Amino acid sequence: MFDDGPRLYLATSALALTIFSCYRKYWDKQSGPPLPPGPIPLPIVGNVLSLDTTQPWLTFNAWKSIYGDIIYARLLNKPVVVINSEEVAKDLFEGRSTIYSDRPQSIVYPHFASDFNPVLMPYGDRWRLHRRIFHQAFRQVEIPTYHTVQLRSAHKMLFSVLQDPSGYSGHLEMFSISFMLPMIYDYEPKAKDDPIARNMKRYLNRTNTALTPGVTVILETFPFLLKLPSWFPGATFKRASLECLEAGHDIKEIPFQMVEERMSTDITVSCFVADTLSRMKLFEEDDAVITTAVKEAACMAFAAAFETTTSTLLMFILAMVLNPEVQAKAQAEIDRIVGKDRLPNFNDRPSWHPVVPFGVPRTTTTSDIYKGYFIPKGLAMTHDEKKYPSPDEFKPERFLHEDGSLTSDTMPLGFGWGRRSCVGRYVVDTSLWIAIASFLAMFSAHKAFDEHGMDIPVIPKFSTGLIVHPEKFPCRIVPRFPDASVKTLTHLTGLGPYVNIA
Repeated sequence: MFDDGPRLYLATSALALTIFSCYRKYWDKQSGPPLPPGPIPLPIVGNVLSLDTTQPWLTFNAWKSIYGDIIYARLLNKPVVVINSEEVAKDLFEGRSTIYSDRPQSIVYPHFASDFNPVLMPYGDRWRLHRRIFHQAFRQVEIPTYHTVQLRSAHKMLFSVLQDPSGYSGHLEMFSISFMLPMIYDYEPKAKDDPIARNMKRYLNRTNTALTPGVTVILETFPFLLKLPSWFPGATFKRASLECLEAGHDIKEIPFQMVEERMSTDITVSCFVADTLSRMKLFEEDDAVITTAVKEAACMAFAAAFETTTSTLLMFILAMVLNPEVQAKAQAEIDRIVGKDRLPNFNDRPSWHPVVPFGVPRTTTTSDIYKGYFIPKGLAMTHDEKKYPSPDEFKPERFLHEDGSLTSDTMPLGFGWGRRSCVGRYVVDTSLWIAIASFLAMFSAHKAFDEHGMDIPVIPKFSTGLIVHPEKFPCRIVPRFPDASVKTLTHLTGLGPYVNIA
């Protein structure tokens, strides 16, 4: 016969926890403003069993239809408020930015070489230094200095797509690499499998899939798991951690050392790293702190632009394949403004599925009351259908007035609000613009044909992780003009022919 003692102890403990949870909930209601509404948490585990850990934004969106724009949940021992409205986000993150600009501190990030990512840094002196470094290099007034490399990278992409249209995914990726590496390190990548780019892809692939909210909460709740050996059954996160640490070291040190070596013999080196080091060392005293900050900021600037630019361009191709009428309208507008005897340039410049599907969690530095709800100190916070009806439909006309002019809506939810807004939004925005305009001027994206000449249906599927991108889909990219060739493209770009480098 089995001993009933342990089972009785577990049952009694569970009952006690349930009673305590109910008492605490009752006491909170009686002693002050209520917490925001949300799903009823289970003892110990909270709402974690209800969360889709691979695509948590799906759960958050489902909760919105039940509980509204502000939702309180508990993931194991972590209280979380989910913000599902741009109005609320602006009120809190811009109007009350002094208490809503922090990030939850995590013991997990250092194990995945993510503690030097300014997106995840707590609000403090280290974050301010990184922010200042980014701002000086990527503020709006500096962007025209990058136009030449952005335009050249877009033209290289056109040559690659013309010669190998089926490899469009790699060509879009190469575009992101080829404008960011010269900009940051004064380094010209020779191929898509360039060692610096390869290290970055390895780092991003592992951190993007490993650091989902569900995994992070589990590791923070049970930190002893981080000490398990990599060979332990089921410890895939530990193996991912070791890979992230190795790749994280490589992306910080290798390209930075290349710039330092060149600066020691060539005073004309000009790029983000060289210019920032030269500028900041004139005014700061602690060279070690500055060097580390610039090193970290440089690799994170490359990481952010590389991943989001590539993902957004893949979303663009998918949108064109699924919405040929929108593609035709865009091309007609380009033809009207640019004509057909040249390609778009920056002088011509006057989300369907966001690549960042949910915001990076913030944390409150002090307790607050918003719309009658109590937001506790240290609380972690993370498609707005009120502003964008039918958010899953691709409708560019949302951003046009009736007369065809652009609205003032710049879609800030893709770049964040307040003190945590993305400093690199202007360089990414201009890079995306020239890439998309150049592509539409030269090519059209269509559904692929099967062996019978019929369209192959495209059912969009997306990756999981902090940054999402479309999974591979059949696509047929064709030149818009029958005489399109390397020779004609060389004439249009004025850069000379490029071999396929993707």
